[in-house]
Amino acid sequence: MKDQSFAKNERLLARSDFERVLAQGRKPTVDRTCTLFFLPNLLGRKRLGIIASRKVGNSVARNHAKRKIREIFRRHKHLGGQDIDIVVISARKLVNLPYAILEQKLVQTLQAVQ
Repeated sequence: MKDQSFAKNERLLARSDFERVLAQGRKPTVDRTCTLFFLPNLLGRKRLGIIASRKVGNSVARNHAKRKIREIFRRHKHLGGQDIDIVVISARKLVNLPYAILEQKLVQTLQAVQ
C-alpha cells in the first residue's frame, strides 16, 4: 500500500526548486482551471509542487483545491515512466470544478506530456 502514499520526498518544498521548474519547464494550460509546469529530474521519482494564491479564494478554498490536486497526483503518479518535477498553479475555476472532471483533465494532460 506504500505505492499509494504521497511521501515527503515526492513533494517540491524548496523555493529554488519551484523557481527552476517555473523558469525552465514546459507549460500546458488545463482548460483555464490550472497551469502545469513540467521539468525532468534525475532523482528517480516524480515530485509535485502546488501554488494556490489568494486569487483562488479564501484559505478554505485554497486548501480544498490543493487537496484535490494532491489526491489526483497520488492516485495517478504511476502514469508514464519519466521522472519529472511538476508545479501546478491553480486558478479560481478549479475550486468549483467537480473532482471527476478535474481528474480526467489532469490525467489527460499528464499522459500527453509524458
